[in-house]
Amino acid sequence: MGELKKRVIAGLCLGPFIVGLFFFLPPGLFYIFLAIITFLATIEATNIAMVKEKLLIGVLVLVSSVTLYLRNYEIYIMWIMCSVFIYFILKAFVFKNYESGVYADLARGVIVLFLSEVFIAIPLVYFYFLRRLSIYLPIIVLCSIWASDIFAYSLGKSLGKRPLVPHISPKKTLEGLLGAVLGSTIVVLSTIKLTGFSFFESICVGIAMGLMGQGGDIFESTWKRLCGIKDSSGLIPGHGGILDRIDSFIFTTPFLYNYIAVFKM
Repeated sequence: MGELKKRVIAGLCLGPFIVGLFFFLPPGLFYIFLAIITFLATIEATNIAMVKEKLLIGVLVLVSSVTLYLRNYEIYIMWIMCSVFIYFILKAFVFKNYESGVYADLARGVIVLFLSEVFIAIPLVYFYFLRRLSIYLPIIVLCSIWASDIFAYSLGKSLGKRPLVPHISPKKTLEGLLGAVLGSTIVVLSTIKLTGFSFFESICVGIAMGLMGQGGDIFESTWKRLCGIKDSSGLIPGHGGILDRIDSFIFTTPFLYNYIAVFKM
């Protein structure tokens, strides 16, 4: 079965299920769902970086997610510092399972821990924050990113000639980026009555989300290329792993929530 066919079938099967979870789960259970995704995505990140202490880092990142869920940002900042210290002490004096040298192993673990606490935990918790504002906002983000991906793939495949970042993601093109912006803008424009945005605001937010979604994808691609792999895992046929599916939310969910919090509340 071709990769495109796998991608379409997996999307058709999982898409309605994910939307259903986003729509029907009450806020508390919705956060628990996001916390599970946070943990699994962190485990993928440790696999990419070949870090052995997967469970430890997964739990440390999960605790940081809980501090964000409780909106205790001071403790979240302190926890980032404490979690790095905890990992460092356990790695240096308890586990001592160095393969490529103490410095490389410690550095990889600390980097994965820090990046996961910032670029996995924060964006996913912002889904919960959006859910507290409106039941529709997380679904709008979800659909805008899906539309962005579909338009980016379609335009990039049919019209793509100008490479966007060939040294990071060779298949991405400027035409695909324009498709991504178009897809997300169409979704945001079509949900004006749900968001309360003006026509001009919807265009600006749609463009920003399209650009940021692609930026998150390129950010994760940079990490994978640095580690010499193509997909974060083979969990979702045709789509890769969880990290490959949530990378577009790295910048979009914090952006949308903070835009609404600053300008609409």
